[in-house]
Amino acid sequence: MVNLKEFNGFDIDLGRAAHTVTKALDYVGIDDHSHGRRVGLICHRIAHCLGWDRDRRHFILLAGMLHDCGVSSTALHQKLVDEMEWDGAEDHCVRGEFFLNSFPPFAAYGQAVRYHHTRWSELPHDLDNRVREHANLVFLADRLDVAYSIFLLNNPHYEALLNRDDILAQLKPFVGTLFSETLFNAACEAVQKDSFWLELQDEFLDEAIFETLSFSDHRISLRFDEIESLGELISQIVDAKSPFTHYHSLRVADLAYVISGFVGFGEKERRTLRVAGLLHDVGKLRTPDEILEKPAGLSQYELAQMRRHPMDSKRVLNAIFPNTPIGKWASEHHEKLNGSGYPYGWSGERIDMPTRILALADIFQALCQKRPYRDRLKVDEVLAIMDKMIAAGELDPDLYKFITANKDELYTIAIREGE
Repeated sequence: MVNLKEFNGFDIDLGRAAHTVTKALDYVGIDDHSHGRRVGLICHRIAHCLGWDRDRRHFILLAGMLHDCGVSSTALHQKLVDEMEWDGAEDHCVRGEFFLNSFPPFAAYGQAVRYHHTRWSELPHDLDNRVREHANLVFLADRLDVAYSIFLLNNPHYEALLNRDDILAQLKPFVGTLFSETLFNAACEAVQKDSFWLELQDEFLDEAIFETLSFSDHRISLRFDEIESLGELISQIVDAKSPFTHYHSLRVADLAYVISGFVGFGEKERRTLRVAGLLHDVGKLRTPDEILEKPAGLSQYELAQMRRHPMDSKRVLNAIFPNTPIGKWASEHHEKLNGSGYPYGWSGERIDMPTRILALADIFQALCQKRPYRDRLKVDEVLAIMDKMIAAGELDPDLYKFITANKDELYTIAIREGE
């Protein structure tokens, strides 16, 4: 575990961070966990045929991987894979640009994401020509991957090699309107290579992406405020999944930061815990919308789906923030002192102090927030529920005293909406 006394920030590989964020976003597809990464790789391979230099090829790889960062709901994802065009497509493009702009190292990809569902013939004329090409290449790669995915519903992977021209031909009627003729012609060249199609298979996909990323140095050094910006970017994507979880992660992060201050934590540990709070529910991107928004109790099957999200969170966060406790704290925030929690069933001293604080912050905020099955609770109603959890030995009673002693201040934080 990192020594937080020496932790002022850390180096991060931006390419691998984009890859990991994309894998988290691909959870939204439920049945298709590779769309974003495939689009990025398709963009890169077509860019080769366009003669773009290495830096530009790497740029479009990351832009392609991040293109759907404005998509949080499974219903919206289904729309995007069912139709070539639809009226609401631009909304997630605007959200995506906003999310990327909130983390400066990703802001350069914002305009390509903003216009990646705009017709080639309707792109603003005052846009830089490189931006026009980037956005349209992402659009072309995105629609090509959808055509490929539909083909795979009824055919094995290897048959794509025999039907490559037919798959691409589905886009040909839209050349000159939706897609640039130059980009489409480059795609016609790219798809002739067997490797183009084989690398889209899950067993080769990540290896192909990492091999491509290895040719350039994407490492940057992040200050703590930039780390928090990345955390806030991802948390906004997670919380946008349902109107009932809007601001949940941000408020849990704020509560954990304040409570850890009451306890006497140092500033570095408090800020690291705040990042864990921002990202504690990233695994819920994989949870279907209908479960998060169900107005009644969950079935055993639905609970089983819900209970995997801490492990999904850990997988994502350990990849983005290696050698830090962020993934550990986030993945254990549903553990209970009496061993009744999940996913590990830890008890007693197996649960460290930061995790106990995060658990309290998460429960307190969730009870304060309006949910599909109930209205927002008043602070005394929240404490009445948590009192029972304390009596059952689920939560830390000493830490809970800081909540009861500062209930009004914490309640104000928990119900705050907006930034």
